[in-house]
Amino acid sequence: MTRQQFLLTAPFAATVVRGADANRAAPELLLTDTNGKQIRLSLLRGKVVILEFMLTTCPHCQNTAKLMSRLQKEYGPRGFQAISLPFNDDAPMAAPGFVAAHQVTHPVAAIRRDRVYEFAQLSPVMRHTVPIMVFIDRRGRIRAQHQGDDAFFQNEEANFRAKSVELLKEPGPRPAVGVPPTRKSPVRTSASTLRSLTSY
Repeated sequence: MTRQQFLLTAPFAATVVRGADANRAAPELLLTDTNGKQIRLSLLRGKVVILEFMLTTCPHCQNTAKLMSRLQKEYGPRGFQAISLPFNDDAPMAAPGFVAAHQVTHPVAAIRRDRVYEFAQLSPVMRHTVPIMVFIDRRGRIRAQHQGDDAFFQNEEANFRAKSVELLKEPGPRPAVGVPPTRKSPVRTSASTLRSLTSY
């Protein structure tokens, strides 16, 4: 599969991103998908999230997006969420056509290139390959990150499945320390309260 490169301004950076902390808290992202729905990454805590930073014109990215849609259908009920994030210059206009042409069924939301650098801890003066995959666990921590010509992609579907299943088996966020579990007491509603609730 053809992998595209971007930022051809310096010798090629390592595909396992140099300088990026392999286990770190995922920064917040606020996105709007091609259906106009807002996505806030922090609200997906408790799910395993895979982000694909990609270019709509990249054949490898297109194939990876199709794989992510298959995984979304299969693993979604277990708490899995795939999101593709195109960042080419015309991504806001190109994304809907990309979704239709490649029958992508998981959310796709355009993102600015500078946000990709910030989120993935990429150097803006080095050359990188797409797609850039980020695997986030149920606790909102980035557990793995791979660029497009990493060996991880040589057996792409098997490796994606193995990493996804590994993260899906892990527990979700722990409850806050010192906060006792809440117990719902029987609801008692007086007649006067009922009248106030039903009066307009």
